[in-house]
Amino acid sequence: NLCFAVFGLAPASPFLRASDLVRHKKSVEESRSTDIMADPLRPSGPQIPGSLMGEIQSEVAVEATPLLSFVLRNSRIIVTCIVLLVLVIAGVGGWQWHQTRVEREAHLELGRILVSTQGPERIAALETFLPAAPSAMKSGVQLEIATTALGLEQYGKAADAYAAVAAADPKGSIGMMAAINQADLLQRQGKYAEALAVFDSLEKRAPESLPPAILEGQAMSAELAGKLDRALAAYESIATSLGDAANNGYFQAKIAELKARMAS
Repeated sequence: NLCFAVFGLAPASPFLRASDLVRHKKSVEESRSTDIMADPLRPSGPQIPGSLMGEIQSEVAVEATPLLSFVLRNSRIIVTCIVLLVLVIAGVGGWQWHQTRVEREAHLELGRILVSTQGPERIAALETFLPAAPSAMKSGVQLEIATTALGLEQYGKAADAYAAVAAADPKGSIGMMAAINQADLLQRQGKYAEALAVFDSLEKRAPESLPPAILEGQAMSAELAGKLDRALAAYESIATSLGDAANNGYFQAKIAELKARMAS
């Protein structure tokens, strides 16, 4: 106190120092409160230092907090979806591998039949193999049956095989040619009305390049079936489409013949 008196200073009061400390603590608390209110993006809720979630929250940027919260809330659903997706991909891959293996084995079996058999034995082996053959191979197997049956003059079996190919590919070129072969074989068996029905169905779906052959098949089948009016209409259509072509004379003669037969 003597020193303070010498220099003209008043001694510091212990009560003043205590009040200063109180004011300083209050000022610090108000500053912290102001900082928190000034940062609306600061994540709310209790922090968990020492736990995994607390560490993640302390490391992730403030902008990513909504996404992190969504992931944490829906973690079970997300994990379940990922597991299901992996299972689906594995299932599709397994199915494709199985199908490839089945097709490879089917090709090998078909080759074995064609190499090791002939005649009726080949037809029997092909008919046994057909039900288990992959869908993409069935028409090829039917064509092999038709070809083998034709060589044995089994026209009924060949016609049935061509009919199966035509049904599997009704608008494709292979299917249409198979239908024409079927109708031709029906004619050979004397089934003219059935052959005419096949040609009539072909006329409705054939491209422009096929109608002359279909019309000629219709005319011949109708004439042999005794349906002269149908035969005459088909021959007249052919003659009109040919115009002045050299082979039109034959069809003009057929038209005159049919008209004479219908008039008698």
